[in-house]
Amino acid sequence: MLADYHVHTQYSDDSDYPMEEVVQDALRLGLDALCFTDHVDYGVKRDWDDPRGVLYRPGGPGEPAQIPLANVDYPRYTAEYAALEETYRSRIDLKLGMEFGMQVHTIPQFQALFGRYP
Repeated sequence: MLADYHVHTQYSDDSDYPMEEVVQDALRLGLDALCFTDHVDYGVKRDWDDPRGVLYRPGGPGEPAQIPLANVDYPRYTAEYAALEETYRSRIDLKLGMEFGMQVHTIPQFQALFGRYP
């Protein structure tokens, strides 16, 4: 079985890889399974719907002027995953996860996130 269980997509601030392209590339490479693991880093990033707004960093060469420092846009992330899982279910085993950059003082935020997106 060939699998990649650590894949970042356009939903992480360190990637611009569209989710469906990841799936198509995995199929071309002969992978049997794939798990998306985009970033959630409370303490340094905010959620897209945070009432305080999103933080930004200056863009580097070849990037937009400002890059959002934001966690996964959970509603869009889960909806796109569900659509792709339905479309490709007979060809590849897709999983949905998140990579947590956890610090002790951010544990309550992660626990609240588990309640919203089990």
